[in-house]
Amino acid sequence: MNKPKLVARTQIYLDCRKLLDVILDVTPSFPRAYKFSIGSKMHDIAVNLLIEISAAYINRDRAVRIQHLVNFQTSFEVLKTLTRIAGERKWILGVSRHADIIELMDGIGKQATAWKNSLIRANSIDNE
Repeated sequence: MNKPKLVARTQIYLDCRKLLDVILDVTPSFPRAYKFSIGSKMHDIAVNLLIEISAAYINRDRAVRIQHLVNFQTSFEVLKTLTRIAGERKWILGVSRHADIIELMDGIGKQATAWKNSLIRANSIDNE
């Protein structure tokens, strides 16, 4: 009997979970003035990414799945910007740590784009 694939075992979900772990690890070193504003926002966005990926994976309606991936990409862009700012301001301790986060985020972005584009292509084929 084939068991349904769980979203928690998909690569994009695992990578987003890893990203959340990294963000939880780096934000405590942020300056006090930004730890709770920017740091908390980064936590919230990272959790929201898991929600959007889960919703896109679980939903059967392709248009709804595409919308969740668009929502994911929108939040993801904000998180990338906040991460870039934190890196530029040296809030993320260790140059290699910042580079590792950027590399992880690049991979996540590529996965999300490929998934969304495949759903859009499938939608356009169905509508022809």
